Amino acid sequence: MKAIILLLTAFLFPCFLLAQETPSQTIRGTIIDKDTRQVLTGATVKLENATSEIGTVSDIDGKFILENVPVGRQKVICTYIGYETYISEPIIVNSAKEVFLNIALTESVITTEEVVVSAFQKSNAPLNELSIVSTRSFSVEETQRYAASANDPSRMSMGFPGVQPSRDSRSDIIIRGNSGIGLLWRLEGIDIPNPNHFARRGSSGGGITVFSVSMLSNSDFSTGAFPAEYGNAFSGVFDINFRKGNREKREYSFRAGMLGLDFSTEGPFKKGRGSYLINYRYSTLGLLNQMGIHLVNPRADNVFQDLSFNLFFPSKNNKSTLSIWGIGGLSDEFERAIDDLDEQSTFSEKFTRDFQTDMGAIGASHTYLVNDSSYIKTSLAVMGQKIIFRNDTLNLERSPFNINDEAYTNSRLSLTSFYKRKFSPKTSMKVGFFLSNIRYKLYHVDDILTPSSSFWLDEEGNTFLIQPYLQFRFRPTARLTVNVGAHAMFLTLNNTWSAEPRLAMKYQLDERRSISLAYGLHSRMVPIGSYFTRYAGEQPNLDLELIKSHHLVAAYDQAIGSGTRFHIEAYYQRLFDVPVSSLENSTQSILNDIDGFAIEPLVSEGKGQNIGIDITIEKSFRNQSFFLLSGSVFNSTYSDQNGTFHNTRYNSNYTATFMGGKEFSFKNNATLQTGLKLLFNGGARITPLIPGERGDGQNPPWDWSRPFEDRIAPYFRPDIRIAYRKDNPQSAWTLALDVQNVINRINEDGIDRTYDPDTQNWIGRDQSGLTPVLSFQIDF
Repeated sequence: MKAIILLLTAFLFPCFLLAQETPSQTIRGTIIDKDTRQVLTGATVKLENATSEIGTVSDIDGKFILENVPVGRQKVICTYIGYETYISEPIIVNSAKEVFLNIALTESVITTEEVVVSAFQKSNAPLNELSIVSTRSFSVEETQRYAASANDPSRMSMGFPGVQPSRDSRSDIIIRGNSGIGLLWRLEGIDIPNPNHFARRGSSGGGITVFSVSMLSNSDFSTGAFPAEYGNAFSGVFDINFRKGNREKREYSFRAGMLGLDFSTEGPFKKGRGSYLINYRYSTLGLLNQMGIHLVNPRADNVFQDLSFNLFFPSKNNKSTLSIWGIGGLSDEFERAIDDLDEQSTFSEKFTRDFQTDMGAIGASHTYLVNDSSYIKTSLAVMGQKIIFRNDTLNLERSPFNINDEAYTNSRLSLTSFYKRKFSPKTSMKVGFFLSNIRYKLYHVDDILTPSSSFWLDEEGNTFLIQPYLQFRFRPTARLTVNVGAHAMFLTLNNTWSAEPRLAMKYQLDERRSISLAYGLHSRMVPIGSYFTRYAGEQPNLDLELIKSHHLVAAYDQAIGSGTRFHIEAYYQRLFDVPVSSLENSTQSILNDIDGFAIEPLVSEGKGQNIGIDITIEKSFRNQSFFLLSGSVFNSTYSDQNGTFHNTRYNSNYTATFMGGKEFSFKNNATLQTGLKLLFNGGARITPLIPGERGDGQNPPWDWSRPFEDRIAPYFRPDIRIAYRKDNPQSAWTLALDVQNVINRINEDGIDRTYDPDTQNWIGRDQSGLTPVLSFQIDF
């Protein structure tokens, strides 16, 4: 703690000595046609509600500059004859870093008169115009202002409609009752493996993503019925974008706190041309552990680090651009056994765990403007991931012996390309493909002493995943939008395939109200290790089908006053060809898996069903405040091999979240930010234990004839945020305190049970209590 105080003093003291002149900043940007990526010359750009008229027009290259912009929150308005008006969210303009906006305008269906600025523009509208329902965009600033989000998009999403919060130490994204295995991660237009530190094998979650907030640009998050360009997913999509570095001057950012250190640098290779953006982050939970605060458990130590970059090279004639980007993350977690033999009363207290995860990806994306109405974008990336999970236990002589050994390595070489053409303001087309060569090396033995009774994975090889798609956008009138498309997926591993139609429609009833309807068939390959499970000397899972899912979503959206919206979505999802256990009397289904690969023979005869309603009231950032209130009522079930339906593990039936905040501005160019987040769900499902059974002290005696009939107590967690931001002439700094679980409520973790020899009962595990995270950031 002393080290943090000294660090803050070293940075804050010189900041206070700077002259108290009124700082200002520059907003730069480029204005392009959203469908063709062609620059728009002569577009008008200005600030909304500025004390003095600050505005300009874009030049022949579509570029604009707004100078002497007052620091604080500013809204930018862009208008162009024949195009829909762009209105930004209130952007934080600080004194140390220039703001760059890449404004993409949509051509109006009616082009005979200038479009009037609407007060009811949706602030979180998807960046991908083909995503009509169940999708919202989010900004970098949102990942920071939501309380206890740890500057992480996955943790931020826990408060979004349809997402079920349930665990403190992990970022598994449970959407509308679906398992986390159904989520797709995409970065810079290309699909990537699980980008989390402490990534769980066979899953999409982990501890925290490798994405530093310093790297992120506005991105999309989808929860169902996504358009044709998205495949290999049945629950949701995170479509992440990196921002580009400043092309005019060099800028730096440094962050220090209880979670570690973060440093970024950006600037031009040559002024006005290409740019670089690089970020390095090193983190350890050691400070929190010394304070008696343990996010995992008191015997676990965690360390992780990551490096990200984005290099941008535009051509001199602005006809093409090249981006070279990369991410890499290393993480290590070690759990110790209790040293004192007299205090070792349970199996888990004799237990040690070594958990290592490494991942990386490097790619290049090239965009070429074919003509005034079309362009091609092609990306090539190589990526890899390694997960090691080993468990030892101690005998009476305190000698360790291995009881579980897992090592999974997979790598990909992925190529994607698409061609997009605008035929008219009413019609556009996008056609493309994804091609991935997936290489794998998988090993798993779960009991070294008795290998004959173990479930094994020992496989090495490669396969191809091929995904072509086609989609059209029609806007026959200014009120009606229709998106039609198709996606196909073919896995060469076992020659399984899926043809998937997609359809979405939106009708604007009036300036305030709209209705939408979307349908899609979606599929996903089974987690790669589950295909090669060895059971009784055979590999019974090689011929598993792709998991498939019908999505149907209906939505109604209405503006309430200025800046507030009411949104409701009703959804129905039917899954089929779901792998379920073929063992006699087994009720296991892959839809209940949290992580890991199959340890028993499976058949693609299971089903699943999710039906529910998401309701949202959201106030965008206006008058220095914002909030998002959402609630969901749903039912999530699955069928076993006999066709009998049961609750899924994630069938908590109802969830509710609130995220909001208020800012207070002061005359000395300072701002106080406050935030509150409330997370609630009805309690995760859990399988009851067999009455009177003690088991072996390691594995609970689950009664699998009654899967997930019980439920744990409802989950509730309040988080708060207090931050103070100060702008000086040459620097800007922020001191923030986020407190997760501010009331220190101990929620139960419904994932597992631990045997207590004192009471001779199996008891639930506790989740994290009050967790304060203090951080300091300076931009210069």
